Amino acid sequence: MKTTGLKFLLLFVAAVFMAGCDSELSTSSLKKTLDNDVQSLTVAINKITTSSDFQLMTEMTEASQNVGMMKTPGIVEGEYMPNDTVLISLDKISGIYEYSWKRVKVNSALLRFFTRTSDNPYMIVRLPVQKVRNPKAMFGFQPADTLLTNNFEASVTDYYVFRNKVAGNEYRLTSDFSIDNTKIGTLTELRTRNKVNGFNSSSVYTLASGYTVTRTENSGDTAQSVYAISEGTKVLYEEKMVSVKVEGPMNRHRENTYSLTIGDVQIVRQRGPNSLDSARVYVDGVLQTNAKVEVVINQPDSLNQCMTDAKRDLQITFDDGTVTTVRTLMGNTVDEIGKIFRAARQASFATDIIDRIAWNIYTRK
Repeated sequence: MKTTGLKFLLLFVAAVFMAGCDSELSTSSLKKTLDNDVQSLTVAINKITTSSDFQLMTEMTEASQNVGMMKTPGIVEGEYMPNDTVLISLDKISGIYEYSWKRVKVNSALLRFFTRTSDNPYMIVRLPVQKVRNPKAMFGFQPADTLLTNNFEASVTDYYVFRNKVAGNEYRLTSDFSIDNTKIGTLTELRTRNKVNGFNSSSVYTLASGYTVTRTENSGDTAQSVYAISEGTKVLYEEKMVSVKVEGPMNRHRENTYSLTIGDVQIVRQRGPNSLDSARVYVDGVLQTNAKVEVVINQPDSLNQCMTDAKRDLQITFDDGTVTTVRTLMGNTVDEIGKIFRAARQASFATDIIDRIAWNIYTRK
C-alpha cells in the first residue's frame, strides 16, 4: 500500500509539474514561434534580394520603366482591338530567334531586330544580357555591339493569346530565363478578362535559388488578392484579401476576409453578420485564445489596404501583456517584401520582347 501510495504521489507531482511546463510553453509559444518565423523570413528575403537572378529582374524592371518600354499595343489587355479575333498559340511562333546586330545596322525597323535561325518546338529568344539591362540600346546600333554575344535566353514553353470583343481576352505564358546557360528563373503568367467573370490574373516567378514569388488577383462579385513568398512547399509569407461587392451607387467592394501568414503563424480577420470580427491568431493551426490582434488601417481611403504597401499594420497583444506590431517585428523586411512583389509584377521586359516577336509573326502571316 505504501508503495502504491508513493507511486501515486510521484505521478501526481509529475503531472502538476508537466502541466506547469505546458502552461509556460503555451504562454510563450506564439511569441517565440512568431519571432523565429520572422527571423527565417528575414533570412529568406535577404537571400532573394541579394541573388543574381533577382537583381537582374530588378534591373529589368527599372530599365523598362525608365525607357517607357515598347510593349505591343494591347496584345495582353486589348487596348487596341481589331474587329476580328486574334489567336496566337505557341505552335504558330515556335522557333529560335536571335538578336542580330547586322540586321539592326542595315534596317532600323523596330520589328526586324530578331532573326529566326532554326526550328524548335518551343520559342527560344536569345539576345545580349547588356540589351536586357539597357533597353534604350535595344533598337539602336553601336559599333561595340559587334562584340556582344546572345547570352541571355528566354525559353517559352507555353504561349497563348486570345482576343475578341465579345468573348474577352486570355493571355498565357511560361518561360525559363538563363544567362550563359545558367538558369536564373521561371515566369508563368495567366490573365483573363471578360464581361462574365471580370479580370483574373496570376503571376508566379520561381527563382533559381528555390524561392517562389506569387501574385494573384481577380475581380467579380467576390474579389481576391494574394501576395505570397514560399520556399518549396513551405509558405514563408502570404497576405490574402477577399472582398465582396456591395450594392450601391459606386458598386464598391468591401473586405470580407483578411489573413496574414508568416511561417507557422496565421492571423485571420473575417466579417460577421454585421461587421468585421476581431482578428484571431493561430500557431500551426491551433487557435491562441489568450492573444489579441487588432488591425490598424493607415490609409482608410485606400481600396487595397495591405501590409506590403504600408497601408495597414497588425497590433498584437500577447498573453503576457506585451504589445507590438507586425511591422515593428519585421522592420525593413516588410519594405523589402513590397519591393520583391513590385519587381515580380513589373519585370515584363523579357515578356515584352516575346510579345513583340509574336505580334510581328502574327501580323505578317
